Amino acid sequence: MTNNHFKSMNSDEIYHALKKDILNLRLTPGQLISENEISKKYNVSRTPVKTAFLRLSSEKYIEIVPQKGTYVTLLDMELIKEIIYMRTVLETTVIKGVLGNVPAEILCKLSDNLKKQEEIVKQPDIDPSEFYKIDSQFHGILFDFAGKTRLWQIIQEFQVYYTRFRMLDIVAVGRFDRLYEEHCELFDIIKSGDKERLDEMMERHLHGNINRLGDKIHNELKDYFM
Repeated sequence: MTNNHFKSMNSDEIYHALKKDILNLRLTPGQLISENEISKKYNVSRTPVKTAFLRLSSEKYIEIVPQKGTYVTLLDMELIKEIIYMRTVLETTVIKGVLGNVPAEILCKLSDNLKKQEEIVKQPDIDPSEFYKIDSQFHGILFDFAGKTRLWQIIQEFQVYYTRFRMLDIVAVGRFDRLYEEHCELFDIIKSGDKERLDEMMERHLHGNINRLGDKIHNELKDYFM
């Protein structure tokens, strides 16, 4: 970006830029940020930055502590576990409701998505945020087909905690190949209509990030959590 672009940024654009950096872990949980720092980065006055900070604070992305500073909010592990439980129950139910009735058009969309995942996995320098975006689209296709688009949107509303945790899994562990393989397995279940395999697979897939991160949560990544 050029300085001319920075000068044209308003509080809404700064808000979205900071939110993206928080969700992508470019700004890590617990990291100290300041209005002066962000003002200099985007070459704007402190006024639009302050407005963006207040908006991010109201949505729990940052915490403004008087006399101390502004921090990116920490991850709440107990809430994350509840979100994973909720998503496992909801998504498994949604998929069960359409198994055996998924048309070729939807299978084609899922297959095309898997090809994009495969292309990313084969890259020597993988962009975690790009993989995450395609990953989310894969699951979104299923909710859309089942007529549960708003349900998927509700799950996304917990992104301040859950999206960052999923990104932490992708960045810290880097097992993109494993995630891709699990999506291929889920696609095979959907294509074959095999309900017997679905429960175990969804439990393993959606709880996988906790298992993959393992002891890292309590050791090298402990400062990211409440």
